[in-house]
Amino acid sequence: MDYKSMKWKKIRAKALRRDEYLCRECKRYGKTTLANTVHHIKPASKYPELRFNINNLYSCCANCHNTFHDRNTDGLTDKGLQLVERIYKHSPPVLT
Repeated sequence: MDYKSMKWKKIRAKALRRDEYLCRECKRYGKTTLANTVHHIKPASKYPELRFNINNLYSCCANCHNTFHDRNTDGLTDKGLQLVERIYKHSPPVLT
């Protein structure tokens, strides 16, 4: 994933605007925190077809983003897997 590409920068900005630059995870708990990261709900490394899909992007703060990833294995943590389940459980299939 090229995080410096213009295509990524545009879709990232679009996701942040959609979420009003607020961390969606913090917002679930009634907190207002600025989002400075856009997380791929289903990882771009495993689902490259979803890497630029706005429905697969989740604006969050750095603290919340770090709770979604296991930096030792490069996989999702339990919290990251729960996010996938929560977002995709009741959603129609993501279209690319």
